[in-house]
Amino acid sequence: MKENIKWTKLTDIKSFELKPQQLIKVKRDEILIIKDDTNFHALNNRCPHMGLSLNASECNMKDKTIHCKFHSSSFSYKSGEVNDWLNVKGFEKFMVWLYSKFDKDAKEMMSMKPAKAEVFKTKVEEEHVWVGIED
Repeated sequence: MKENIKWTKLTDIKSFELKPQQLIKVKRDEILIIKDDTNFHALNNRCPHMGLSLNASECNMKDKTIHCKFHSSSFSYKSGEVNDWLNVKGFEKFMVWLYSKFDKDAKEMMSMKPAKAEVFKTKVEEEHVWVGIED
């Protein structure tokens, strides 16, 4: 089976020395590029839960995860697999529970099934990071 991937040249690899997590717009998509060690990983900047930005989130380079700060979900930035889904605790959990009692949309939001983050292939050529997106 032949892959139908369109490669796009993004940025110089040296730019990741000071900023290992970068947001780059490719057509209509925002792609989050993460450099760990010597590898580059690309994922859709939108969290699969509610579509909020992952760019403002924290990466754990040891565990190779990104944690969405908005609703406490975390994903492998290599594979997109869900590590934690809506893992809210303490006062935040109480507020979510309370809010969902009065708002149907909030209740649906907190009962969504786990979904993988969308990841893309990367490569390095000519000292630049490239991302491959399926057509």
